[in-house]
Amino acid sequence: MKKTLACLLAALLAALLLVSCSRESTTTESGTTSAADASAGAKLEKSSVEVVLNGDSVTCSSKSVSYTDGKVLINSTGTYTISGTLNDAGIEVNCVNAGETHLVLKGVNITHSDGPCIDFVKSQGGAFITVYEGTENTLTDGEDYTFANPEDTEPDSAVFSKENLVINGTGTLTVNGNYSCGIVSKDGLTIDNGTLIVNAVRHGIKGKDNLIIKGGDITVNAERDGIKSTNEKTELVGFVQISGGKLTINSADEAIQALSRVTFEGGEVAIRSTNNGIRCDGPIEFTGGTVTIDADDNALNGLEIVKNDACTVTISGNPYNG
Repeated sequence: MKKTLACLLAALLAALLLVSCSRESTTTESGTTSAADASAGAKLEKSSVEVVLNGDSVTCSSKSVSYTDGKVLINSTGTYTISGTLNDAGIEVNCVNAGETHLVLKGVNITHSDGPCIDFVKSQGGAFITVYEGTENTLTDGEDYTFANPEDTEPDSAVFSKENLVINGTGTLTVNGNYSCGIVSKDGLTIDNGTLIVNAVRHGIKGKDNLIIKGGDITVNAERDGIKSTNEKTELVGFVQISGGKLTINSADEAIQALSRVTFEGGEVAIRSTNNGIRCDGPIEFTGGTVTIDADDNALNGLEIVKNDACTVTISGNPYNG
């Protein structure tokens, strides 16, 4: 009887340990996921299409990738691991099927004199840029774009997306926007992690519906606005939300601009602006993190300023107009 009871207890303990192990999280290039998600991620990584950039040509075994008229064209959703150098050409994603499109940058250097380096024209399930761990990646556009229709004004950034765009990974990505902006999404834009350096002759990072920063080490040098969200349709869009990471903004206009609200929930933010530090048609809310503002004009220019003790705010210059 005692032997049977001992066996039952041992079996129960083994089962509990098995359940516990199945709930452990695993870190992937896209972030932290459950073990089940990690298994799916491993399958996704296994099915990734390898794209090698060879200056003025591309090596790829998939029919979904082609090199035509100075563009690398991707016409099917999926995961593409990209490495190498591309001279005076860009990557255009224009997928005919439904699903997500993931571009994994694994040591790329792309220059494009008359257009964006990466252009998500269509990816119905969303667009993702993952910066591979331990790699250095650089995207640089030119001072003048060539448009098929002379009346067109977009794309207008080194990285451009008409879809929801997510940037993640743990490598380093430098974006040089010499034509206008650095990174633009005409939908929502989320930055999860990684090291991101954006230099732009106009605006640095812009998400039309929203701009959400959850983590990473981000530096923005902009000759106009640093980061912004511009959709004014409803209060549900047109907002900037920072909940983590380290963000440094140097701008010649507003460092942060939004239509509906700007919210600080965590992280470390340092602003240097020759105009307003933060400008918003709605409230500016400080609920967490650390924010330092050095502005030649008003540090805060909003409809309402809301702050609690969980957020530390240090201001140099004029405090606020709101």
